[in-house]
Amino acid sequence: MLLNADYIEPVELTGYAREAAANLPDNQFTLARWLPNRPIDDLEYRFTRGGEGLIEAATFRAYDAESPIGSRPGLTRVSGELPPISRKIRLGEYDRLRQRSANAGAIRDSLMTDAERMTRSVAARMELARGDALVNGSVTINENGVVATVSFGRSGSHSVAPGTVWSTIATATPLADLLSWRQTYITTNGEAPGAMVMSSTVLGYLLRNAEIRALVGSTLGAPSRVSQAALRGILDDHELPPWYIVDEQINVNGSATRPIPVDKFLYLPAPVDPNDGEGSQLGATLWGTTAESLDPRYGLDEGERPGIVAGVYSTEDPIALWTKSAGIGLPVEANPDLSFVADVA
Repeated sequence: MLLNADYIEPVELTGYAREAAANLPDNQFTLARWLPNRPIDDLEYRFTRGGEGLIEAATFRAYDAESPIGSRPGLTRVSGELPPISRKIRLGEYDRLRQRSANAGAIRDSLMTDAERMTRSVAARMELARGDALVNGSVTINENGVVATVSFGRSGSHSVAPGTVWSTIATATPLADLLSWRQTYITTNGEAPGAMVMSSTVLGYLLRNAEIRALVGSTLGAPSRVSQAALRGILDDHELPPWYIVDEQINVNGSATRPIPVDKFLYLPAPVDPNDGEGSQLGATLWGTTAESLDPRYGLDEGERPGIVAGVYSTEDPIALWTKSAGIGLPVEANPDLSFVADVA
């Protein structure tokens, strides 16, 4: 296929695709609030795994005595290749013939729509990878001949299950669970979590739970659920962070798939701007430099090369235009113990 600029230049189409991708965290894909997008001019990821954890206290000393020697936390240098990800769609001969009475602007609009659609597909796959990282402390890829697992080394104590699953609303003790898990998080990190992430289904378990209802003066014979405001009041009283509902679903081979499974509960740091790549201590979604962006015909300056790119390509037999969106990237957790997951149902 040959790069085609008859209807729109690659640099313009790339800018349009990137603007569409930048709007997705607000409108559809939300996990970039915890693993924000970070462009890097590279084909590899490199990060230092491990965090400060609890802060080590210094010691007083006598005058004229030597300063005690401090220590650094155990850190592991992790590196690897960023995998490419792309999607294309065909504007074929029949479609072109149907548009022959239209002007070039109609074809251009079709190509821009296709570019946005393909960019959403690329962003959707990266959102699934973010969910994998947050829930499992690793990213596993097994598709199109790519088989790889990147483990971030999260502590086993940060992947738990309650003694009684929260779907058993009569006897589960979610508030006690939340307080216990919060203490584990603090013990590991020296700070409390800044967010609770769950599905609306899990939130429903909390609203109908007997333990929660008793705390607002309800009995089992009273109304079957408390209000969200009442639940928020209880959580605030116990210094628990705000909750964020994630009910995203993505089409994977015809099946609706959740980046965050419906039965999971997560403690995470407070959310940040999805496009502030340095904003979260937890990690980031790295977007590297694609081979396409290095093609001078794309017209991208050196600082513009990292990230998603889009272009139109043509074929002669059969006559067709292909719109392709491509990226290279991976979400990484540099401090994986800032995430905590519980299987609550």
